[in-house]
Formats: sequence, structure tokens, C-alpha cells
Amino acid sequence: MRTDPKFIHLRVHSAYSLLEGAIGVKKLPALCLADNMPAVAVTDTGNMFGALEFSEIASAAGVQPIIACQMDLAYQGATQPGERALKPLPVVLLAKDRAGYANLMKLNSCYYMECGADAPHITLTIGETC
Repeated sequence: MRTDPKFIHLRVHSAYSLLEGAIGVKKLPALCLADNMPAVAVTDTGNMFGALEFSEIASAAGVQPIIACQMDLAYQGATQPGERALKPLPVVLLAKDRAGYANLMKLNSCYYMECGADAPHITLTIGETC
């Protein structure tokens, strides 16, 4: 009987993703173990409110926590006079290690602080100014 994982979910929205996710981070490790998933990423939209709680609970249950976040990326502004910039689109960012986690925390702070009156988003150069 083969016990290798066939799937590791890298885009789970927990209850911390307001209006998008319903699963509590406390219930997630048991579901992963039941489906033979050794790891899972919680990618809440625009926040990392559950990252510490999820990491501690998942680790204690024997599931590798992957810290991540989904943010809107404004990737292209208007290129011609009178043209509108393209709408920001969601991108999932996964932290590979401690440096990635620190970068993700920095981007998460910039996500709300650098946008002025616009909806929260990041750009390809936002980390340089924040």
C-alpha cells in the first residue's frame, strides 16, 4: 500500500479570510492527517492573523505548516494617456524560510500602508518604499 502524499494544499483560506473561508485553523491539521497530507499552506486574503496559531497547532499535530498570504498585485499601470490601469489580481505568496517569513510580514504591513485611497494591494516595487 502506497502512503506517499498525493496532494498538498497550497491555497487554504481559513476563517481569518473574511467572507472567503470557513475552516478554523484548529480543525485543519486533523483534516490533513485524515487525507494523508503532511503539509498545508494557509493563504488568508490580505492578512496573517492566524499564522502563529496555525503554525503551533499544525506542528503539534505533526503537519508541516506553510505560512503564506494572498494579496492583490497591481502589476501594470496605464501605459497610454487616458488608459486605465489594469485591476490588481490575487497572488499567493509562500514563505520558504525565516527570511521569506520576514519578507511576507513586511509585505503584509505595506499591503495596507502604501496604497493611499486605493484598495489594499502590493506592487512589484512596494518593498523598496516600505
